[in-house]
Amino acid sequence: MRYFPWLHDDEDDSFAWIMDTPKELMEKDYLLHEGTPCKDWFPEGLVFDLSKDHGSKLTDCVPNTDNFLIVSEKLKGVLESHDKEDPIEFLPIRLRNPKKKLVAAPYFIANVLGAVPCMNKSKSKFTMDAIDKEQVAWFEKLVLEEKKIPKKKTLFRLGEKTTLLITREDLAREILTAKCNGMMFIPMEDYGEEFRSDEEDENEES
Repeated sequence: MRYFPWLHDDEDDSFAWIMDTPKELMEKDYLLHEGTPCKDWFPEGLVFDLSKDHGSKLTDCVPNTDNFLIVSEKLKGVLESHDKEDPIEFLPIRLRNPKKKLVAAPYFIANVLGAVPCMNKSKSKFTMDAIDKEQVAWFEKLVLEEKKIPKKKTLFRLGEKTTLLITREDLAREILTAKCNGMMFIPMEDYGEEFRSDEEDENEES
C-alpha cells in the first residue's frame, strides 16, 4: 500500500489562506501538533481570519501557515468514516473574511490523535530540530518502514515529525473522489525535493 504526505495546495492562487494565528492560541498552538487531546482547553467560538493577500475561494482543507488540518463539514464526514482506526478530535472554529464577515459554513480543526514512529532513518535524509531534539525539522528524503504502521491506519502523524500527516492511498483516493480540495497528496519520493541539491537528484536518478 502506498502512503502520501498530506500537504496544503499552494498551486492554486484562487484558494483562500489563513496566515495569522488567533491571539487566543498564541501560547498553546504547539499542542495541536502533538497528537494529544485539546478539547478541554480549546477556546469556544475561535475565529480565524482569511488573508486579504490571497484568493477568496473556500476549500475543504483550508491552507494555513500554522499547518493545522482545517476541514469543511464534507471533509470531516469523509474522515469520520475512518475514525475508529484513526481517532480524530474535531474542534469547531469560525472563519472570517477580509471584510470582517463571518463565513456561514462550519469548519473544524481536525486534531489527529496519536503518532506513529515509522521513519527509516538509514534511508531517509533529514535535519533534526535545533530546539526539539527528538523531532525532524525538515526532510530532504523520507522513507517509511511500513511494517511499523498499524494495518488499519489510513491517516496518522509521523512520530519523528508530528506536524506531518501521512495518508494511505485508499483514504487519499476516497477524499479526491468526494471532490474535496485544498490539499495535495504527492508521491513520497517527491517529498522534500526542494531541499535537495541538483547533484543529489542526479545521483538518485542514476
